[in-house]
Amino acid sequence: MAAVDMRASRWWMIGLWLCYGMALWAGETGVRSPQDWLKAMTEAMQKRDYQATVVYSHDNRIRTLALAHVIRDGVVYEVLQALDGVQRKVIRAADRVSCYFPDRGLVIVETRPQGQSLFNSALPRYWEGQDAIYRFRLGERDRVAGREAQEIVIEPLDRYRYGRRIWIDLDTFLPLKFELFDHQGKVMESLVVTHLETDEGVTFVPQEAGSRNWKVLDRREESADGRWRIGRMPEGFREVRRSRHLDLTDGEPVDHILISDGWASVSVYVKPDGDKEFDPGSLRLGAVNLYSRHLNGHLITVLGDVPAETVRLIGEGVHQSQP
Repeated sequence: MAAVDMRASRWWMIGLWLCYGMALWAGETGVRSPQDWLKAMTEAMQKRDYQATVVYSHDNRIRTLALAHVIRDGVVYEVLQALDGVQRKVIRAADRVSCYFPDRGLVIVETRPQGQSLFNSALPRYWEGQDAIYRFRLGERDRVAGREAQEIVIEPLDRYRYGRRIWIDLDTFLPLKFELFDHQGKVMESLVVTHLETDEGVTFVPQEAGSRNWKVLDRREESADGRWRIGRMPEGFREVRRSRHLDLTDGEPVDHILISDGWASVSVYVKPDGDKEFDPGSLRLGAVNLYSRHLNGHLITVLGDVPAETVRLIGEGVHQSQP
């Protein structure tokens, strides 16, 4: 009888584990590869309503942010607000982005292309050719903000870009944690969600922040010509868009060329050189590196979430096609 009971117990346990495993497999809704997870995350960030409290860390500094994303009558609204330190708030309504500086009584308004989110760090710009410059793999299952999450690791195949780790919520497919790391594995910056509400739980109401008696600066963009060219870019980078706007400090025109490898983004700014004594050279803030140089009466500035040698390579290759 004891032997019979033991065999029955063993078969019962095997059956239980089989059922549990099948339930887990079915619960993943067809998501299998790292790219499947990332594409599901991108769709969730674009189509779901959500609000979250986020802890942002870089250079041994920690900041707490509130973010929200809602869609009302087909219009996308987003808000990004600092909860500690100097008051800052950014509100996006469709293609209109307003940046509020309460300590200065200042609002800067600009127009961005439709679909360009305030939360760009976790969203790829495109997918083509990714396997030639990054290795994608599934990491461990973990818990973030009390939720089960799948880790996705994105490792660079050369020295011109950083790696990324993203923890994606198994339930909502929204990102719960994000890390940017260098070639030694050192984390350059991180974002961690500490509280998340989705869909019916979202209480954010889209509205402009109060700006009565504030100074409003409208930074309008227009299309830029092809006068400035980028002669050298690491493999996988391509030009995403170019535009021109007026510098709000001195009124000089600034050409902006945005390039990306799908994940990392680099901005190239070119403006008339009003102060030839000014030369910031190379700087770094968190994972963002900056490089600048003078050329033919212009100041060229290159910055992006890439290693220092990448912005230098790109910056030294910028040239003027027509004098």
